[in-house]
Formats: sequence, structure tokens, C-alpha cells
Amino acid sequence: MKAMMRRRTFLILISILGIICVWTLSRALFSNLTANRSYDLQLGWTSNHELPKINDSSDRFINHAPLTAIAIYPDQKEGLLQAQLYVTKRGESEILQQESMRETEDLAAFEMRLHNLEWEKGDYTLHFKRGLNIQKSLDFTLR
Repeated sequence: MKAMMRRRTFLILISILGIICVWTLSRALFSNLTANRSYDLQLGWTSNHELPKINDSSDRFINHAPLTAIAIYPDQKEGLLQAQLYVTKRGESEILQQESMRETEDLAAFEMRLHNLEWEKGDYTLHFKRGLNIQKSLDFTLR
């Protein structure tokens, strides 16, 4: 009877350890699959107030309201740098609008309100720069 109790206790402990291992591995795998690992750049009229994203992101706009640009950071940043969002006419180097900020550890996104109502119809490029390197660029059209 004691041997049977020991065996039952041992099986219960092994089962609990197995459940803990499966739970830990599945949680680690899920977090790896859902982790944001790259920079993103979005443009639109409406920014989401709960998540770092634009609700109506696009690359073609009727120029009737101010646009919002947002640079979205990955979950893990490589160091803290000076960041810039800036807009140029597509294929040109003259900066039409620029905003800079110093990154912080808890920064999830960098947002800039564009002065697009002052610009003529045409093709533009939004750039996201960290330090000396452009992380991402987004071509867009104002109609």
C-alpha cells in the first residue's frame, strides 16, 4: 500500500512538472511569435489611442485634413539615439517638415502631425531616422 501511495505521489508530481514545462514552453513560443521585432512606419488620419498604430494607414490620401505619421519601435531597441521623422518630395532632398526627439527606454512609438495641407498635390516620402541611419521610408501620394 505504501508503494502504491509513493507511485501515485510520484505520478502526480511528474504530471505537475510536465504541465509546468508545457505551459512555460508554450508561453515562450507564443511571446516569440507575437513579439514586434522590426521598426514600422505608418501614415494616416487617425492614430490608435491604445496601441502604437494608425487605424486608417495608407499611402494615398485626398489632401483634406492633417495626416499623422507614426514610427513604431520593436519590443527590443538597439540603444537609445536621437530619432527623426521628416518628409521630402519623392526623389528630392529638401526637407519639408522635420521633428526630432531623444529616445527613451519605454518609447513604443514616435508620432508627428504633418503640415500636409500646406503642400501641393504630388508624391512625397516619409523617412524615419535613428542616429545616422534611416530605419524605414514610406512613399505616399497627396491627391
